[in-house]
Amino acid sequence: MSENPNATTPEPSRDTFPVLCGEGQGIFKAKGSKFIGYAAPLVFGKKEASEAMAKAFLERIRKEHHSARHVVYAWQLGEGDHRSSDDGEPAGSSGPPTHGALRSRDLHYSVAAVVRYFGGVKLGVGGLIEAYRTAAGEACDDAGSAPRTLEVNVTVSFEPALTGHVMMVGKQGGARIVAERYERQCVLDWAVAAGSKSALEAEFEGVHGVTVLRPKAQ
Repeated sequence: MSENPNATTPEPSRDTFPVLCGEGQGIFKAKGSKFIGYAAPLVFGKKEASEAMAKAFLERIRKEHHSARHVVYAWQLGEGDHRSSDDGEPAGSSGPPTHGALRSRDLHYSVAAVVRYFGGVKLGVGGLIEAYRTAAGEACDDAGSAPRTLEVNVTVSFEPALTGHVMMVGKQGGARIVAERYERQCVLDWAVAAGSKSALEAEFEGVHGVTVLRPKAQ
């Protein structure tokens, strides 16, 4: 099994990702073996929730196909964050091709699984690669995909007299307010496309009297 769990998530270099629109299925047959592909969307922008959903999805597939010899899978979250398993097939013959079906379509926060019913004739590594890649790809195509934009939060603190200026900067930066608090200072939480976060923070920091609040390093 190959994986990249990423203990910390780096700031993304992009903010728009194609994701699956729903669940899909595909099938590939070769020399008596049947490969049934499944694909499903995960929780967009949420690593831990996506991993939990992927595991639940795979458990459901395994229960539905309890007599199958192999249930190969792969999931892809943000850039460079993926996991795959050959589930007993020759190393590299099934998990990576299943992941390749996601990668070639640039699908993120998505999971694909392929169930194999062995037909009695070995396919060889090349045959397995084609079978798993095709079954997973057909499932992804059956589900369909659409782009989604990943948003992150930017929090600012300022004197009430600066409200108008802060609102103008946020709206010009393509952000929207998701929460607000008024104590001695005004505090606004903005949601903005991940790729625009640094530029928006710089714009806010350029306004005298506005402070960008960042989480303390752990």
